[in-house]
Amino acid sequence: MMRRSIVLLLTGIAAFSMAGCVAVSTSQTDQAASEAEVIKEDDAEETEDNKTGMANPWTDITEEEAAELIPDGIHEPDGATNVIWSRMDAEDEPLVQLSFDLDGMNYTVREQITNDDKKDISGMYYEWTVEDEVMTTSWGEGILEGKTFRYIGEDEFVDLITWYNRETGVSYSLSTSAKDLDGFDIQGIAEAVYDPGTKACEEEELSFEEEHIPMDITGCDTFTQIVDKLPAEAGFANVVVNDVDVLLVTEYIYDYEGNETYAAIDSEVYYYNEDGIPTYAGFVTAGGTAYPLSVKDGKLYAGGNHYIKGYTLSEGKMVIDEEAYVEYDANGEPTYYVSSDIKEVEAGENGVVSDDTILNRLYDEYFDADMIVFSKASN
Repeated sequence: MMRRSIVLLLTGIAAFSMAGCVAVSTSQTDQAASEAEVIKEDDAEETEDNKTGMANPWTDITEEEAAELIPDGIHEPDGATNVIWSRMDAEDEPLVQLSFDLDGMNYTVREQITNDDKKDISGMYYEWTVEDEVMTTSWGEGILEGKTFRYIGEDEFVDLITWYNRETGVSYSLSTSAKDLDGFDIQGIAEAVYDPGTKACEEEELSFEEEHIPMDITGCDTFTQIVDKLPAEAGFANVVVNDVDVLLVTEYIYDYEGNETYAAIDSEVYYYNEDGIPTYAGFVTAGGTAYPLSVKDGKLYAGGNHYIKGYTLSEGKMVIDEEAYVEYDANGEPTYYVSSDIKEVEAGENGVVSDDTILNRLYDEYFDADMIVFSKASN
């Protein structure tokens, strides 16, 4: 099916400047006012002449002090102005905040050690119009899960991204607003505020494919027997990859268009080996629900906001036939890459290419491909 219309779902936006304050949507204003007191974080500190005012819960700090509080920290991108670092003491761990202006827009970044629990620390309470799951490209070697949000109102529009580093137990949020966000990608700014200089430890080079532990199919002689072992909330699909019939199984399916057409963003892949025995070939994953797994001309596609992978089956393993992606530096400037597990690609050192031509071609292939429709497990 053609799904070219979803590539830029989040367009035509304007927003208000949140600049570090707790926000509520217009529809929630009356309720919020009765249930909680809204504290503006940029209020002036209490003075001798204004003893009745509420004290500012935020304390100004330096970037060096912020780095001491939280590992794998943030920093302001090059060109940022009106930079303010601050902290607010919480019951468990301090909340660190960075606000800055860049290219005429104001941004608020927060970070907090939340240990084993990822939390939304943004302090924003909207009935979000659009939500999507993403993968970071610079944070955590590109394997950190995140989520983007957009609120679309008559007079105010807001963008938010949250992400979490399980290695360090730190939760992050970044929010912004502007009068026109047409084509704006908040994830690019989130990548730009990464500061590798505060990295707590060397992380292992991992991918979701390497981390994934497949289901136990011991005793299964057919695909049907594998499907029979799936829990009720799981899903399965049969497709052809490189002229081979394969079974896809996933723990999570979602209703893609609201009409009980189920898709998935990750899946285990099984095929019949030379002896006719079901065999695990690998695990594929996409970057969010806007990018369901798809197939075209015997190639399985998985992608996200900043990358597209085309998988094929080779020597009993799911391998990347072609991949293209983009990374952003501290100034938000892109660098484009291409790679392949099985063939040579025309690229410079580390797979760098001059522009986004290959990335755009792979996006075109992906959006021309057929979304893989999964069936619900019957157990």
